[in-house]
Amino acid sequence: MTPVDLPPQPPVAVAAEIHYGGPDKKQGALRDLLVAKVDATPAGGEIIWATYYFRDQDLAERLVAARERGVRVLVRVEGRPRRERANDRVIATLRAGLGDGLRVHRAWFGLGRLHAKVYAFSGPTPEVLIGSFNPSGDATPAPEVLAEIGDQDRGENLLVAFRDPAATLALRRQAERLWIGMAGRFSAAENRAVNLSSVRFYYFPRLDPDVVERRVARLGDGDRVQAAISHMDGGSFARALAGAARRGADVELIVHDTERRAPHSVVDALDQAGARIRRYCTAGALPMHAKFLIIQRNGERSAWFGSLNFNGASRFLNKEILARSTDPRLIADLEARFQTISATAEREAASCHAGYRAGVADAPSRLR
Repeated sequence: MTPVDLPPQPPVAVAAEIHYGGPDKKQGALRDLLVAKVDATPAGGEIIWATYYFRDQDLAERLVAARERGVRVLVRVEGRPRRERANDRVIATLRAGLGDGLRVHRAWFGLGRLHAKVYAFSGPTPEVLIGSFNPSGDATPAPEVLAEIGDQDRGENLLVAFRDPAATLALRRQAERLWIGMAGRFSAAENRAVNLSSVRFYYFPRLDPDVVERRVARLGDGDRVQAAISHMDGGSFARALAGAARRGADVELIVHDTERRAPHSVVDALDQAGARIRRYCTAGALPMHAKFLIIQRNGERSAWFGSLNFNGASRFLNKEILARSTDPRLIADLEARFQTISATAEREAASCHAGYRAGVADAPSRLR
């Protein structure tokens, strides 16, 4: 199917808006936001989604209802997520209700998952949301699933809603490319950044994945990084942060509390390099699933956010969307959220005692 372009849209008052989930927000705030967008899409409109975990049966049924009232609904979902059968029930619902509107992503040999989270709506106002949130919760309890993937309806997450016509068109095109299955490492479209007035989009997999790392590698004395990172290994991103800290940059990080998502060896290496780093732990074992950073270099600031994890799988194999924004209002919003996440981590530091989560070492709070 060939992507179809929407007609030009007039300017909007708010070009981008950030929506958060977290322990200070209503449970299910982000899934409720998606529910409202689905229900508001009129007949003759269009919804295009691509996501990794999708377990929310009610939300799936609302997508089917949207199709039944005359909305074009296209959904692509990962068929083999880490919790391999987690999406099966929703896939069955969508296959029965959407027909050929559903595509299930299954990479050869399991190399390269659909990890992007993009939710495109044609109306009432054209809008596309990207970020870290998967609709992975469900009314049916599944403690063993939540224990592995985390309660995304209560944990730290974000979705950035773009309403600027140029941004919505670019992201909508990418959502449909993902749905079709066109996105690939050697595609010219994947390797060419989408440059707009205050935002740039990078699509993964790409031949040059080090778009953030190169900027961090330029930081030195007087520069600053604030980052909330759910997944990070010891690769080029962690090495770039450590190098920036050793050169005198102020590097402050909040990372997930489990060894699998943020190995203790990486946390310890960053601490030794001079970074201020803390694990995010709560008594309810809520996930810190946000993925964003704010970089200040020579007085200029940029914010980076999306679905990208800072590990090898995301950088080299997965289908991801990363955004860079220089919008001062958006940057200030993310900076305020970073302070909120940091305050939560500090307030609940006692929950991060030795052995609280599997593999977490006994020096969890290293923020000086």
